[in-house]
Amino acid sequence: MVSMRHLIIIFFFIFLGPGIFSKPIKLSSPEVLLTGWNARCLEHADLNKDGMEDIIYFNLDKSYLEILYRCKPNEIPKKVRPVKKDRWEPKLENGSYIQERIFVPNSISDIAVGDLNSDGVFDIVTGSPQSGIKIYFRLEENEWSEPLKIESEKMRPYSQSLKVVTSKKGSELFIFSELGLERITFLDGQPKYPSTIFREDDKKAYGLELIDLNEDGHLDWMYLVQGEEYSLKVRLGKNNSFGPELSMDINLASFPTKLIAGKDSSSAKFCSIDSLSREAIVFSFSNIFKEKKNAYNISTYDIFEKSNKESSWTLGDFDDDGFNELVSVSAGKGEIVFFQSDKDGFSGTVETFPSFRGISDISLHNHEDKAHLLIVSPEEEVLGLSSYDENKGFSFPKLINLEGIPILASGHDSEKNTILIICEEDSNYYLKTLQLGNSGSYEEKNSLHLNDLKREPQSLFQCDLNGDSHSDVMVLSSRDAPLILLGEKSGEWTDSSSNSVVRKSFLKNVDSTKLGKFPDSSLNKDSLLVAGLGFVREIGWQNGELTIIQQYNSKDQGSELSCPVRMDWDQDGKDEVFAFNENGHWERLKSGFADSNIKNQWDGSFMEPNHVMVLESKKDAHLLVLGNSGFQIITKPDKKTLSVNIESKYLTDLPKIRYNGIESGDFNNDGMPDLVCLDGKKSLLEFLTFNKKENIWKSSLHFEVFEKNLHYQGKKGGLFEPREGLVFDANGDGLDDLVFLVHNRLLLYKQTK
Repeated sequence: MVSMRHLIIIFFFIFLGPGIFSKPIKLSSPEVLLTGWNARCLEHADLNKDGMEDIIYFNLDKSYLEILYRCKPNEIPKKVRPVKKDRWEPKLENGSYIQERIFVPNSISDIAVGDLNSDGVFDIVTGSPQSGIKIYFRLEENEWSEPLKIESEKMRPYSQSLKVVTSKKGSELFIFSELGLERITFLDGQPKYPSTIFREDDKKAYGLELIDLNEDGHLDWMYLVQGEEYSLKVRLGKNNSFGPELSMDINLASFPTKLIAGKDSSSAKFCSIDSLSREAIVFSFSNIFKEKKNAYNISTYDIFEKSNKESSWTLGDFDDDGFNELVSVSAGKGEIVFFQSDKDGFSGTVETFPSFRGISDISLHNHEDKAHLLIVSPEEEVLGLSSYDENKGFSFPKLINLEGIPILASGHDSEKNTILIICEEDSNYYLKTLQLGNSGSYEEKNSLHLNDLKREPQSLFQCDLNGDSHSDVMVLSSRDAPLILLGEKSGEWTDSSSNSVVRKSFLKNVDSTKLGKFPDSSLNKDSLLVAGLGFVREIGWQNGELTIIQQYNSKDQGSELSCPVRMDWDQDGKDEVFAFNENGHWERLKSGFADSNIKNQWDGSFMEPNHVMVLESKKDAHLLVLGNSGFQIITKPDKKTLSVNIESKYLTDLPKIRYNGIESGDFNNDGMPDLVCLDGKKSLLEFLTFNKKENIWKSSLHFEVFEKNLHYQGKKGGLFEPREGLVFDANGDGLDDLVFLVHNRLLLYKQTK
């Protein structure tokens, strides 16, 4: 509530303004309406089609959905108590609104407004994690329908989790659920199931802004992940879906608000608060190439929950279109997740197909000259092959007969129609080779008892160590030294390194996350990369035994490294060695350039990797990083990269003021966007106008919204007051006004001409 003492200060400041500013900001004293304590979910729309903007909010105290219909100019609403001298008791209100209430039996955490049944009038959508999503349709008699319950995933407990989008194709409801962005299309006012989910499982992610940022005709999704250095995330719309997560080079403390379009505005701009400095900032997006402080781009694809502890991945051209697709499984889900690809890479289109439960391993297998998916499930004790059909997708796996319980398997990429598998029989482990027989079924060709294997193996690692063109295999156990078996022409295996010091000492406790390989073209064989505490070692097969060829030291000798990889990042013929540091960044340990010319540490929103692949093309090379919950693609920046441009900033000079909220509007009716910034702890608003000549923001007005330490009937407001606000034309005069929820009041500040 604004006291008279504050109002005197306000108008004194305002009318001194013209001498300093070209056009002052003029606000009326506030209209006051009762809302009940902790009212929330403030929204506005013309609900009764009378040309006036109405207000909607949730009255938490009385469990009402409150609708305030704005009266037309000079129309006085009935049954409204007038303002008296005592501003606090009894309860007073003087707003020009007619009130309507809808009883809501459960709590509400967000409200959205839109036309979901294509009848030309707005409907109301409410949602919360506890009560789910409900729609109130506007009927012909200006009444509201009984709520339609929507089948959806559990909604996130934040505001800005609901959005209605209407286009020529129809209406769609978007819900930011715990699994990600859920899209439900509507036909004749009825939802069409099943819905589509675009995975985003980070619990700190919030916000739902759908806007075409790159001007390609597709809606893009913008949201925030609080606590990350690059908190602003964008997923570009593509082919009726959304692409990977792009981390923008900016850290925000509040969700971006679209800046109103000024006279000379040519593209969408947004305003927000910088997370560190608490400056008000204005930014835009562009596809114009510019030098970035990072020499890479990160595209993130979320597939499983962040809590997912085990997943398996493989890459192959399963649909025979000439492009490699990515397939993934989670041990806790009985399904295959298929990521489609095209000439531009992973398209973002995801399909799921039923499969075994408890899958521990999948791999590409060349079966009768066609890519198949080899699937192992120790839980169901089965091994199967699944093929992809263009119309039906992946088939349910066809079982392969074998003795014992399958633990791990590989398509044995050195030979067609051959499968390498580890089975458990009576607490013993066997390495078996299966080959496709004349009968059309797989038959056991060789079996090797793994006497030295004391624990269940963690993974199979295939390579060609000795350069004889026969696949060799390492059986990895996270607590022991690996078994190294060399493949023979006969298809049998030879243990040639059981007494190797390198194996016993330098490969002990190495699991699949610590191991990588790269082809040595000069010797036609593979070398190993082994990550450890502050180093990566290159190990090769020389003179009939394992030998340490070279060691690459990290600048941080106290941190564990993982997922070592060697690649020609710059495509200049010079190999470089990279590894992931446990502190959350990638590190370049070797380069063909002098150390002074490169940045050795890559910082960004990286996921913790389990495996990394190098994907190369004629133009460039990039990293495919595979984790438990999803994957990332790290590429060099190019001209098509969406980037953030900081247009302007403003740091307040008011003592002890730190902004936490911001809105945009034209508060002096000059056709240019202005800003209103909020410090909720101090209950202070500061208005900023842009000086185009000096190209800077200037403070035009500031005031406190109500007195400090003011109690109402023994109750207090929240930590941040005002807690919600909107900017819109509330009284139909064509000027932007301000509406705030403060304590148990709604305050409307009208702009005066």
